[in-house]
Amino acid sequence: MKIRCILIDDEPFALNILEDDLLDFANIEILEKFNSPEDVPDFLQKNEVDLIFSDIQMPEMLGTQFIKTLENPPLVIFTTAYHQYALEGFELNAVDYLMKPIRKERLAIALKKVEDQLRLREKLSEENEEDYIFISVEYQKVKLLFSEIIYIEGLKDYVKIYLMNRAYPLMTRSNLRGMEAKLPEKYFVRIHNSYIINKQKITGFHQSKISLSKIELPVGKKYVASIKSLSE
Repeated sequence: MKIRCILIDDEPFALNILEDDLLDFANIEILEKFNSPEDVPDFLQKNEVDLIFSDIQMPEMLGTQFIKTLENPPLVIFTTAYHQYALEGFELNAVDYLMKPIRKERLAIALKKVEDQLRLREKLSEENEEDYIFISVEYQKVKLLFSEIIYIEGLKDYVKIYLMNRAYPLMTRSNLRGMEAKLPEKYFVRIHNSYIINKQKITGFHQSKISLSKIELPVGKKYVASIKSLSE
């Protein structure tokens, strides 16, 4: 599997070191290098990119702020010399957060995570003729891949859909029961009057709570049996 990536860092030396390290991985294809995020959105519109390596502290804009501006960003690995941005990075669903100087062994682990996520997308595509739904968002139809959905929250006549690699949820006029009917039971389960989750995103659970990486959601009493069945 080829992983098509771009590199962003305001320090040319850091860019060159990362590029040299990535050249040792046969499945990595470096499409372009950038010294600032300014030209990246235009490049993303014209090219298929699987992964962004982004520095965080840059003069024009923080890397984390830049990722928030992207509608549907590729997978992201943050590279930085500063610990304090780690939480924000993971809240943006970054695949990994690498501290400079980046050790080759640590880089290999991060790339394995990327490969696993990309293979999961491929697997879902192969198993389902349709691995997506269309929803109405602000007067237009938006295509959502099942593999990108983390969880869905019901709010009376609206639902919020939380997605991988997107800072803010999408909102659409619907109710949770209507959304549940559109989603395959193989990948999604209702855990509460207010929540539907993607089973693929579960990192841990017990009778009253379920974990989706950094997120914890409550389990409603009438849905406990559904949660227990996940481990059977």
